[in-house]
Amino acid sequence: MIETIVEPVKGPLIQALTFILLTVLAIFVFRPENTDKGWSLAGMVFIGFMAVNSVLLWLASDTWTYFFYSLGFSVLYLVCIAILLPALLKGLNIQGSAESAMVFIFIIYHPILLLVVLFSKWVYVEFL
Repeated sequence: MIETIVEPVKGPLIQALTFILLTVLAIFVFRPENTDKGWSLAGMVFIGFMAVNSVLLWLASDTWTYFFYSLGFSVLYLVCIAILLPALLKGLNIQGSAESAMVFIFIIYHPILLLVVLFSKWVYVEFL
């Protein structure tokens, strides 16, 4: 039963598309008062994407393929958000400059987080 639920969301592409949709929905639902808060909200959703992506790495059968696909779709996520979010903020008449994406500096931690999970999985499989 769990396999049927988890299997479709294990793919990094599905995760990236889901979190892009969640980012857009979060902007509509929370209606940030300025663009800085909008970018911060999008950054928090991205951190959620990194966390879910890293946890589901544990369940992946081909871990290195999953690792590189995850990094690729992480960059794709950021490119899509860089295109969608300024347009969305402008369309919702949210005041401020549309150049406040410093929160996405967290992308440098994504490979580290994935490698920690890979190392933990290796230790678990080899020694426990």
